[in-house]
Amino acid sequence: MEPWQTIMLVGGVAVVCAAVLPRRSNGNKQTDQSQTVRNMETALEQFMENLEADNKEMMQLVTKSSQDTQHQAAKRDERIGQLEKRCAELEQLISAQSKQLEAAIVQARDQAAWAAAQLAHAKVESSAAEEAAIVQLEPVVQTPTIRERYAELFELHHNGKSIDAIAKNLGLNKGEVQLILQLSKQEEAARHE
Repeated sequence: MEPWQTIMLVGGVAVVCAAVLPRRSNGNKQTDQSQTVRNMETALEQFMENLEADNKEMMQLVTKSSQDTQHQAAKRDERIGQLEKRCAELEQLISAQSKQLEAAIVQARDQAAWAAAQLAHAKVESSAAEEAAIVQLEPVVQTPTIRERYAELFELHHNGKSIDAIAKNLGLNKGEVQLILQLSKQEEAARHE
């Protein structure tokens, strides 16, 4: 073979090898790239699944929170309704009691006016009776004083006996003894005035 043919043959083999080798290395690169793409797709799928699960949990929390809020709002509205009803009942009760009080006041005024009229009528009658008594000038009979009627009681009291001892001696109750002593004091005070 001639040298030029050898060179051509070696050049052709080199060209063919060069053409074949890059294809092989391109095939490996494509395989590596496709593996990387698959890994990225898998990672993205896992990320999307995790994101979807998180979104579902978030939606459940939001739904539960919304339901709780609605439930609390319903309870609050029910309580407000009960309080408004109670308030209306109390207003009616106050109104009824106010009317009763006004009626009682009117009745008391009427009774006071009637009593005043009766008192005035009684005064007129008593003054007429006094005038008639003065005109007749009948002798006035003096009634004995309390001290005169219960002389023994006042003597024991003056001697320093206790109310219990006086009650036992005279056969009276302690309350009666106290009442007699008080009435005597009032009678004396009325005489001195």
